[in-house]
Amino acid sequence: SLFEKKGWLVVRSTGSFSPVDLVCIKKKKIILVQIKSSSKKVLYQKEVVPNRIEGIKTILVVDFGRYGIKVTKSKKKIKASEGIKLEEYLEKLERKNNGPVA
Repeated sequence: SLFEKKGWLVVRSTGSFSPVDLVCIKKKKIILVQIKSSSKKVLYQKEVVPNRIEGIKTILVVDFGRYGIKVTKSKKKIKASEGIKLEEYLEKLERKNNGPVA
């Protein structure tokens, strides 16, 4: 994964009962990641993951195919034009000292 290429320890969640797919850890930073994909410009979700779980930041990473891989907050309707590109998000995290951005 791109997280691993950037030096993050990535733990994959198994089973469909977890609200997140990845737990990413690096330099005392923890991010909970839910991953979705859509070949369309809009993704509709039935369930929304809260912005924080037990005080830990959660993000949604959506692979919109030719529209790019975006990081955003979880919500019912997500557009490919919203959010920030995953690579940009990870670069910002490298520069920021006090935790995840979104």
